Amino acid sequence: MSLAQGIRRNLLSRRETLALFGAIAAVRSAGAAEQAVMAPISLDHVNIRVSNVAKTAEFLMGLFDTPVLRNPALRAQPTSPPSEGFFLKFGEGYLAISQAFSPDVPGLDHYSLGIRDYDKAKLAARLQDSGMTALPRPSNDLWLSDLDGSLMQLRPTGGWARQTATPYQAPARVGPALSPLSMSRIGLPTTDLGREADFYRRLFGTEVASADATRSRAFGVGDAVLELLAAPRPSARGLDFIRVAVKDFNIETATRVLRERGIKTDDKPTPGTVRFADPDGLPIELAAAG
Repeated sequence: MSLAQGIRRNLLSRRETLALFGAIAAVRSAGAAEQAVMAPISLDHVNIRVSNVAKTAEFLMGLFDTPVLRNPALRAQPTSPPSEGFFLKFGEGYLAISQAFSPDVPGLDHYSLGIRDYDKAKLAARLQDSGMTALPRPSNDLWLSDLDGSLMQLRPTGGWARQTATPYQAPARVGPALSPLSMSRIGLPTTDLGREADFYRRLFGTEVASADATRSRAFGVGDAVLELLAAPRPSARGLDFIRVAVKDFNIETATRVLRERGIKTDDKPTPGTVRFADPDGLPIELAAAG
């Protein structure tokens, strides 16, 4: 065999090896997706508990031009005491506002995921098989806690359409309002990023690329993103931020709308966003869709 023939043969072998590695990687990726417990197709809603429901609802209704519902006796969870609650529609999902009861502080009560072809018994069995036990709740939905105690509600899609709350007429606004398209991202703090990310990867499957995996890990939930953020100490609030995608978003315009209402913006927001806080100091980001 000539030297040229040997070189060609080695090159072919190398190409075949690379192709083989690629096929193995594809199989592993497909296997990981198959092994995921579920594939959420929507961030159905985020429920925040606040110190004063009416005050926070009025604050947000003054900013966002969107349908609002009110429930005079909302139970944020099946075992929660009833209180006044408001729901603000953000695209296909919504933000729920409920009362914080001691010992809980204002922050995240829970977030809810819409599951395609939801079957409570089958999903509970898959969770159990993966070592994730659903919490006992008198509900048609499943409730699950992550490793940091953040509570998620698993349910069929289309939660807004199933609401039994009453339409609410928001107070007259002063100045322009923002038109929300969706809740596009929520940030959850964690003191053990690697361990929590492993939990969510087993639950949801493939991760979304992160700029710095030592500081944050992200997972797709339909068109939205759930982002885990490394935190030096436990957070009683359980929520780092909520990002709202706004129609025709423009940083200067959004900043002006906020400042006209006397709302201070963060001097160092996430690039491409405008960040401010609700009356309890919970961070909210405004951004473009996508």
